[in-house]
Amino acid sequence: MKTKDRILEAALELFNEKGTTEISTHHIATKCGISPGNLYYHFSNKEEIIRELFHKALAFINVQEKTLSSPNVVNGSSIEQSLAFLSTLNWRYRFLKRDLPLLLINDQQLRELFHTIHQQQVENLRRDLSKSIEDGIIQEFSGTDLNQLSKIFWLVALFWPTFLEVSGDEFSKKNLDEGVGLVRLLVNLILSDKGKQQVHLEESR
Repeated sequence: MKTKDRILEAALELFNEKGTTEISTHHIATKCGISPGNLYYHFSNKEEIIRELFHKALAFINVQEKTLSSPNVVNGSSIEQSLAFLSTLNWRYRFLKRDLPLLLINDQQLRELFHTIHQQQVENLRRDLSKSIEDGIIQEFSGTDLNQLSKIFWLVALFWPTFLEVSGDEFSKKNLDEGVGLVRLLVNLILSDKGKQQVHLEESR
């Protein structure tokens, strides 16, 4: 593994374990068994490392979207696949979601990047929900309700880890997966009869 990749993996492990505020570039260099100077050859500061990990998380998401016939969580044939992926994403990059508000406050570049991604994801959700309505998989919603529903899905999927943090709950995989369960509940609440039949057939296979 290249030194740059080793730095990123070490940073990801330390950030996930202790949070970004508790970890310095010196901690990361020590875990990699390299000098701070060697680390600075690859990354100017901790914020640059965090931005690179953010890009890796986005690449991880893009691979998933290419794997599924439809990346939308509200699709009768791919609900469990999408939820399983959300669980994996939440756990592998849990520091990003747990520390997100603070990271965005402290790094303008990351904040600008995130705001672009945020708008794209809400629009993608709205588009995919609309397509699911057309396919008869979920119930009918007005344009305004559909926009609000898109935001609700995004809110739960993105900020459940932050909710755990501010609630003082243990930041375990089990508790993270409770957020995935909430997304599943939302899906089940809006499924049409056709959608429920598709889900039932998928579960019975």
